[in-house]
Amino acid sequence: MKIIRALARAAIVSAVVVVPATSAAAATPIVDWDRTPPLSGTVVHSTVRIDSPSGGGSFPLAVIEDPPVDGAGYAIWGKVRYTGVQGAGFLEMWSVFPEGRFFSRTTDTDGPVARITGKSGWRTFELPFRVQDGVRPSRLEVNLILPGKGSVWIDSLQLVAGLPESSGWWSGRTGGLIGGIGGSVIGLLGALLGSLTARRRARGFVLGLMLALAVTGAGLIVVGGIALAFRQPYAVWFPLLLGGTILAVVFGNGLRTARRAFEDAELRKMRALDLSRP
Repeated sequence: MKIIRALARAAIVSAVVVVPATSAAAATPIVDWDRTPPLSGTVVHSTVRIDSPSGGGSFPLAVIEDPPVDGAGYAIWGKVRYTGVQGAGFLEMWSVFPEGRFFSRTTDTDGPVARITGKSGWRTFELPFRVQDGVRPSRLEVNLILPGKGSVWIDSLQLVAGLPESSGWWSGRTGGLIGGIGGSVIGLLGALLGSLTARRRARGFVLGLMLALAVTGAGLIVVGGIALAFRQPYAVWFPLLLGGTILAVVFGNGLRTARRAFEDAELRKMRALDLSRP
């Protein structure tokens, strides 16, 4: 009964594990278009409007001298909308250091670092950059690149200290899905293995799967530790460490209990056979 109770607790706990999504902290606009005229386009209702010709082009937006950033990283954050954009355009941020220039671009297929193509209502964008050895950039340059015709509107820019979630291995939303789906799967497996153990069925399957889950849990704990060491966001390291701990502890202990349960069943079976002999 111990194995059933332990796995049942794992089912209950795991099924409700959800990683809360966090977002980039709000910051005071570092570039307000009403106060800082853009290097390209026109200001319309406090936003920059860029109208690209059919040949496209590069449109400088802002230069931020001696940006107030420190720590593991930073990001330019804002909102953008667009219509009739031909091809795949993007926003970019150049971080200028004494040793060179490095860029961040919105070139993914979705999320806050998605490329600019077709039509979209207002959405959030992020241009993250991870700092190496704590060296601060001397200047940030923000540009819009469009390969063809289209109109783009960009709201005021904010400089966010620290790395936003989207610059991690996955986003907060993905972390929540991993926690919810992973927890449900662990719960279902725990219920299945507990039931099979209670009925002393499928010994090889039960013991093999428990061992595999316990080893997987240990591996997830290691990966979670690496994520912490690399300063990954909460939505990355938390599901790894929590899921790994649940797998390693519950199924590691369950493996020993289940093995004893199957061995006791075998002993009772052998004793019954001995007693049945004349």
